[in-house]
Amino acid sequence: MYYLKYRPKKIAEIDNDERRKLLASVFAKNADVPHAFLLVGPKGTGKTSTARIIAKILNCQKNAFADEKKELEPCNRCESCLAVNANRFLDVYELDAASNRGIDDVRALRDQVGYAPIQGRYKVYIIDEVHMLTREAFNALLKTLEEPPDFVVFILATTEPQKLPETITSRCLTVKFAKAKDEEIVISLKRIAKGEGLSVGTDVLAIIAGRSGGSFRDAAKLFELAVQTTDLSVEAVTTLLKNNVQEDPEELLRLILSKETDKAVAWLHAYAEAGGGSAFLIEELLSLLHDLLLSQKGALEKNGELPGLEKVRAADIGRLMKLLLEAYRESRFSPIDILPMLIVVVTYE
Repeated sequence: MYYLKYRPKKIAEIDNDERRKLLASVFAKNADVPHAFLLVGPKGTGKTSTARIIAKILNCQKNAFADEKKELEPCNRCESCLAVNANRFLDVYELDAASNRGIDDVRALRDQVGYAPIQGRYKVYIIDEVHMLTREAFNALLKTLEEPPDFVVFILATTEPQKLPETITSRCLTVKFAKAKDEEIVISLKRIAKGEGLSVGTDVLAIIAGRSGGSFRDAAKLFELAVQTTDLSVEAVTTLLKNNVQEDPEELLRLILSKETDKAVAWLHAYAEAGGGSAFLIEELLSLLHDLLLSQKGALEKNGELPGLEKVRAADIGRLMKLLLEAYRESRFSPIDILPMLIVVVTYE
């Protein structure tokens, strides 16, 4: 998979200038490494990749932290870097808080913290979707964050920072990840194309970037799909994206707002059968509603992308947004992926 094969492996490969400068500045002062980072931003914007880069910087055997060179970047050639890249470095621990969210999970982590590193200089604990931890788990984590050993660094990642207790966020260096700009995604896709030996026009990459929703990961997935199924011409890629049900939520939005419930349910069934994911769809619908509401209120220039919906009441837009946000929260735990969206459709009726 392109998005895994070509994920950034050092600071210079991070395609956001602000984030590159921040990390370079932090680690230039390597005598005082923050004991906890909080990576905040939407899905697919590089939080996990950045966490692994930090782990490599701290444990590389040939960079400034090893006193062998002044270069801060991980070398990506030593045993430590290769082990982190291959997910087999003994001192990097990754915990998914969505499925390990209880106090017992955090206590088990806390019991390990005091032991010295096995393979490197630092033990790095990466906790993804940290907002999913229970209140009791947060309290247990707080005790560890307050006074960690000098050789321990925590990296917390979340898409919903508002759910974190202030006592947690105040003890972390926050690094914000905004949705990627199209030009940043194009740079990322060019790196993939070069690595694969592909000749692809910038105009084609721009089309893919424009349909990726600001996600490096989704852009890489779409690019890989285009490579596998088209000749990478503007016409072929444009047609592919238009025919990809996952990329055409406007029709569903019209059906929901016009309360054509039977047709909306049929649309969702076809979408699910084609392999579409509910979280991605909800994000697209919320983005469309967000722009529609701003356009109605004069805060966004009207672009005519949703003709016929200009007169939808703001109260109806807000009600649908609330239903979609609730569906987004439930989608992670639903036994049937599309079920939360089906509930939205029948509830809005």
